[in-house]
Amino acid sequence: MSTMQAQKLNAALNMQGHRKADEDENCSKFVGLLSVWRYAMIANEGERMTKQRREESIQMRRLRIARRSMTYIVRTLLLIILACIVCIGAFLTAERVSNLYILASEGMALRADCVLADGARNDLEEYFTLTFLENDPAMSDTTYSNYTISSYNYDLTIERIFVLPWSMSATVTAVERVSLKGSVNADQLGEGENTSDYPVPQWTAERYKIIFINVNSRWYISELSIVEENPVQNNLGTPDPDETPILAATPTPKPTAEPTTEPINMP
Repeated sequence: MSTMQAQKLNAALNMQGHRKADEDENCSKFVGLLSVWRYAMIANEGERMTKQRREESIQMRRLRIARRSMTYIVRTLLLIILACIVCIGAFLTAERVSNLYILASEGMALRADCVLADGARNDLEEYFTLTFLENDPAMSDTTYSNYTISSYNYDLTIERIFVLPWSMSATVTAVERVSLKGSVNADQLGEGENTSDYPVPQWTAERYKIIFINVNSRWYISELSIVEENPVQNNLGTPDPDETPILAATPTPKPTAEPTTEPINMP
């Protein structure tokens, strides 16, 4: 082999070695680029997952805030509605209690007036049911028919009123007391008799249970039952003008002994 051929062979080998080195360098660069791309994809995927988790966390936080806000709003509305219902119920109950108080006082007073002074019985229909008036023994009572009642003091003490805003019946507990003055009619006296021989019968104090029913948005007394006769009367601060006051004994002052003075001896 000549020198020329050897040089050509060496040049070819060197060229082949350089080509292989370039190929290896290109391959390593490709592998590096591939690794970089892979790491970039992994980093991008991680960043995307982190961002997604952050967005999900923000959405969950917003959802919790919205849920709490709705719960607060619903709870507040329920409390407001409940307070309105309580206020309306209290107002209706107070209105019914005041109405029942007036009807019981006026109705029972008119009933006593019809018994004692022949009051207008037609007016009783404004306070009592027709069934009650037909069966009321007071309407046929003749205890005071032979007496002339000159004056009387009627007192009805309301002790308890029970009624609900939606109920159609109510119960009133009251104590009725009547103090009266009068005399027997002259045609009832015999020869030698006077009015003191026939004193006016006293009205029996009684505690009643009064039942009201609501008919066409109006209250009527439908039942009257005696709970107790001659109940104990509490000592009230208002004096009864029909009762004679008891005179109290005036204390008699006692004279006191005159003071005595002793002479003072000067030293």
